[in-house]
Amino acid sequence: MDFIREIQIQCFAFIFGGLRVASKFPQWIRGKHVQMAIRESPPECLSDPLLGRHIFAKINGTKYNYVESGSRRQEMILCLHDFGDFWYGWRNQLRGLSHSNWVVALDLKGFGETKKPFIASKYKDEVVVEQLKQFIDVLQEDDKQIVIIGHGLGGYIAWKFVEKYPSMVRKFISISTPHPRIWLKHVMRSWRSVIENRWLYVCRLPFLPEMEKVANDLEVFYKRFKNSNSVMNQSKYSNLDKEDYKYTVSHTTDWQGPINYFRNFPLADFSRSVLKEEGPKPCIPVEALLIVGNVDPELSLDRMSQSAEYADRFAMQIVNGTGHSPHQEQPNVVNKHINKFIKDELSYMTKWSSMMKDVSQPKFSP
Repeated sequence: MDFIREIQIQCFAFIFGGLRVASKFPQWIRGKHVQMAIRESPPECLSDPLLGRHIFAKINGTKYNYVESGSRRQEMILCLHDFGDFWYGWRNQLRGLSHSNWVVALDLKGFGETKKPFIASKYKDEVVVEQLKQFIDVLQEDDKQIVIIGHGLGGYIAWKFVEKYPSMVRKFISISTPHPRIWLKHVMRSWRSVIENRWLYVCRLPFLPEMEKVANDLEVFYKRFKNSNSVMNQSKYSNLDKEDYKYTVSHTTDWQGPINYFRNFPLADFSRSVLKEEGPKPCIPVEALLIVGNVDPELSLDRMSQSAEYADRFAMQIVNGTGHSPHQEQPNVVNKHINKFIKDELSYMTKWSSMMKDVSQPKFSP
């Protein structure tokens, strides 16, 4: 059955990829494209000492870049960023949480200044999670537990890590990231879901996704900020911030690693029993905080709330007026929630269904 499913996925990949190429063909014929700007020197704010210290660690031959702020004698807060992001996405947490914590913002494998292996198998869930454990072991000389925060792709990895190594984590914070089962179930539940998430299938193709990302001088970032105008405070995103992102992912090789994560998503291994919600749910024995924006265009509050089924004890905070990146759009509000959660000043719940009775927010399509 998995073999048949894999054939279906590859067929979807070629169909959706072919349609994307066909839609771009008229522009190529007319020569309507923006030449890539040359960005040889990094923007100054990427080396701003007020954000923290830039350090490298080598794990199994992979060089990891991270930025740390605060004293190493304090509890570690490990921050894992989203797709299309890098350590800089946690700039407001590096400043805002480091007074009483040791904040570590990591460039995930394939992102930023961290090494970018070419082989897609290097980005499988089990490989990434194991190297993340080794990274923590290198930084933590003793067996102290940490606080782990994940956003988007980083949240997906964080869920996987906490499930495998719960004894290493004291608190878990998921920002705009449902549990992997909830997310995959949504992706595959219907033909409409398949079409809405067609880019995941295109990622199975070589080269095409990377070429799309760097097209027209990284037009993807213009669209990202433009589409967010209605939900985010644009004063939080200066032109320098935008140039930081463009400098970091200005070549197709800068996108190869990030897209390899999607190439390894277990779409074919996702069994019918999970789609039908059969069998016991793996529940993490770690206190969890779920943070979500109330106008997130990529995630419904329903899906985020259902993720609480996978945590023994949890708290949920809805950040009004924010989209998919509340920690960047309303950093002061989110940092306040994080600090309260770390200090055990938030009340917890044990049943997600009771919480949904109090949430009367609209649902959004991804």
